[in-house]
Amino acid sequence: MQLSSVIFRLLVAASVASANRLRSAAKDKYGFYFPVHSQIPSTLNVLQSVRRFYPNSPIYVLQDGGNVDFGPLCKTKKYNCMFESVKGENSRWNPHSWFARFREATKALGTEYVIYLEPDVLVRKHHAIEPKNDAGGIFDDFNPHMHPDTIKYLEKMGRERNPHFNVSWIHFGLSGGSYYKAEAILDAFDPKWVRRLDFEGMEKREGDKTMSSDFAMLVALYARGWDVYPWDEVSQHWLAPRKPGEPERKSEKMSAAFEHNHKEHYNDHVPDEERKLITTLVERHQDTTCHGCVWYHDADPKQVRPIPGKQPPMPAAGRNQGRTIRVSDSGLKAGRL
Repeated sequence: MQLSSVIFRLLVAASVASANRLRSAAKDKYGFYFPVHSQIPSTLNVLQSVRRFYPNSPIYVLQDGGNVDFGPLCKTKKYNCMFESVKGENSRWNPHSWFARFREATKALGTEYVIYLEPDVLVRKHHAIEPKNDAGGIFDDFNPHMHPDTIKYLEKMGRERNPHFNVSWIHFGLSGGSYYKAEAILDAFDPKWVRRLDFEGMEKREGDKTMSSDFAMLVALYARGWDVYPWDEVSQHWLAPRKPGEPERKSEKMSAAFEHNHKEHYNDHVPDEERKLITTLVERHQDTTCHGCVWYHDADPKQVRPIPGKQPPMPAAGRNQGRTIRVSDSGLKAGRL
């Protein structure tokens, strides 16, 4: 065999190996976390869209108290997702539960970033703008802003890890389509840090939104000095068109890869091929619907306190003290997944 032929083959082998490494790296960079409940048509639509634009990215589907079993569907080549069913804790309205489950999903995905999905997310394309921060969601300047006393409380804690930390976004648009650096989730959602967060104290001035996952995640990330700012690849779908003379909505971007608040697929027909793969769970979990009622001792998911309950008393040093302002945001996450 001529030397040139040997060199050529070695170069080809090296090129193939390099391409495989790049594909592997791309495959492992983004994973998807998708908590679900009873909505079937839109759940299928979201999964199909993700598979269309992210064919190799891992997807973790978590059934939080509902009876719909997506397990057989996830085992098919078309959907290819991980599925787990857990006891109903209405996690999206109970911070301790939300953090523990999101953190476990992040470990299972094993990716550099996690993109959070909801059944009302429209996936238009593979994102083109890479994440620039530790987490990012909607430019939700239409939502209430965080109280100044809450900001001070979080900045003080955040500077323990990041001495130069300042809150960069005072709203809470971490809904479907938002992204998170896995490193930030594994740190900020760790029970040893979560147990320091005084949600009961914050609720006295932030109102109902305090217990929602959108707001609670922002709190946990800021309390560890992680940077959160809106991402250009996620937007909000507005049901009413903008009226003449109204200012431009920064949350409205037709070019975004992910768009939140699409309910139009909720009543779609489910094809027989998919319908036969979706069953009812044999082991039915008792569901939970209350807000701010599921708490863990020391934020440890193995030590669930009686439900419904209140957050365990906080040490005086960790209390979030300040002026009390009651604000109701009860419509923030209306309806079940």
